Amino acid sequence: MKDNLPPGPTKLPVIGNLHQLQGLLHRCLHDLSKKHGPVLFLRQGFVQMVVLSSSEAAEEALKTHDLECCNRPMTNALLKFSRNGKDIAFAAYEVSRELRKLSILNFLSAKKVRSFRYIREEETDLMIKKLKESAQKKSPVDLSKTLFHLSASIVFRAAFGQSFLENKHINKEEIEELMYEAQRINSYKFSDLFPIAGVGWFIDFVSGQHKRFHNVFSKIDTFLNLIVNDHHQLKSQTQDRPDIVDSLLHMIHKQDQDESFKLTIDHLKGIISLVVKETLRLHPAAPLLLPRETASQIKIQGYNIPPKTLLLVNAWSIGRDPKQWENPEEFIPERFIDCPVDYKGQSFEMLPFGSGRRICPGIAFGIAAIELGLLNLLYYFDWRLPENKEDMDMEEAGYVTTVKKVPLELVPSPIFAIGGVIES
Repeated sequence: MKDNLPPGPTKLPVIGNLHQLQGLLHRCLHDLSKKHGPVLFLRQGFVQMVVLSSSEAAEEALKTHDLECCNRPMTNALLKFSRNGKDIAFAAYEVSRELRKLSILNFLSAKKVRSFRYIREEETDLMIKKLKESAQKKSPVDLSKTLFHLSASIVFRAAFGQSFLENKHINKEEIEELMYEAQRINSYKFSDLFPIAGVGWFIDFVSGQHKRFHNVFSKIDTFLNLIVNDHHQLKSQTQDRPDIVDSLLHMIHKQDQDESFKLTIDHLKGIISLVVKETLRLHPAAPLLLPRETASQIKIQGYNIPPKTLLLVNAWSIGRDPKQWENPEEFIPERFIDCPVDYKGQSFEMLPFGSGRRICPGIAFGIAAIELGLLNLLYYFDWRLPENKEDMDMEEAGYVTTVKKVPLELVPSPIFAIGGVIES
């Protein structure tokens, strides 16, 4: 099985390549791939891993061998968080396929995304009005937090029928940190990498990982239980539109009854899609996508990939491949004017949402929110750095998803009188 494995750096006994994976993982793997090739073999403890950093390698894995690579690896933390693999992101493929069908049919189809338009417009309007107040005071705005609240509000209202900022169950000061912690504890721990004789479990226990995990899980579990309990109670008289949780409860009720049921402004609009594409190329939200696991031995770029191998696609690296992109490190939205490459999973030169059977099902929902928010930010305001700053810090932070390490602060200046939301 060791014959014809992909190349990789020298491994140490027991720990493998753990000592070489320092800092942001997608950048570290990008550097290793430049040295050893676009198909990279690594070992973390007892876990073997292959990293794909070219469009050709990604296409072989996500298209040619999609069926053999459509399972998710399961860490101890993910097993708990996903309720033994019952969620759409980390369920086994057979389960995920059915959940995906239900999600698209009931929540994420083009028709459903259009039905949430009023939510996107109302939340964007609230954001613009708050930014106008800051513009009048000429005070800097934390755009990182502003855009987080916008996206969270849209998702929260669509999912739960309630305002994110007004929900009584959310601690507004802790929610971002909680999400960050949830990502951190769901990554591989010593108990996953060294399962033999309880060695990894003991290291996690001594280092406080077990306690941290249970604290985060308890907070998230309590929050979700409160949300679902609210929907079991009588609905508010002011809530006259069903949300996703209502639909889920209806589906569960139907399943209980029927066992066969299974679960200028025009110019600005013209460039928004180009800006979104270029942003997704340079800064995919999940730079390594979600990991996959091979179900059987396959070949990628001529190399043997053993079964039960953790498979990572470095979308961040692929989007910066100089063989595919001219001046790949530069932000040039106009490169997409006559370029057929898009983000929907058919073009392997950029894969911000993945591809194949496990592609993100929420592309339309996410893009609709991004384009509307960006359109209004650029239409109504001019943006500049605060007086005491000369340049933006673009350093990243994060685990599964990345954010700016230093929040983006800009000063808005009104261009036009604030009217209604500009529609994308």
